[in-house]
Amino acid sequence: MASNGRFSVKQMTKVINEKTILTNDAVRETLRNNLVSKKLEIFVWRAMKKRLPVMIELDKRGIDLHSIRCAVCDDDFESVEHSLDFCKHSLEVWHLVCGWWDLGNFPNRSVNEILRDNILFSTSYLGKQIWQAVEWAAPIALNEIQLKSYEWIANSVKGVKIDWLTWLSNPKIYLNI
Repeated sequence: MASNGRFSVKQMTKVINEKTILTNDAVRETLRNNLVSKKLEIFVWRAMKKRLPVMIELDKRGIDLHSIRCAVCDDDFESVEHSLDFCKHSLEVWHLVCGWWDLGNFPNRSVNEILRDNILFSTSYLGKQIWQAVEWAAPIALNEIQLKSYEWIANSVKGVKIDWLTWLSNPKIYLNI
């Protein structure tokens, strides 16, 4: 409540932004970063809570799927960790980010460690937020490229059905249409 005793959305937002969210592993971490969009904050929160629509989570909720293997690489089951950390396509994105920041090879860490990371070489609050914004954006880069290009092409190419799973697993097939 505001000092005048009235409820204020602005004041409530400020209180919420100052608080932390309890993650699955009982570590209290803030998931607020004013440098990124609310959409990205929600994505990170959902990833940490295993609430992304990956094959394993959909299967757990009783959705009948042809397979729960990763449609992109088919190397493992499609879990949040696999999709964001271990899928060869995600690893490529992480390696590019690490190269861009001159950090060497991508360390083998869990998705929760990656998404709530407070980079050790920055001691300033803003520095940590800047790195966090880069790290939070990295996992969605490939997914955004796949999704946007699929949407554009599937909606623009007349007379040819572009299949989503084929687009993820073997997009080269469409180069010969």
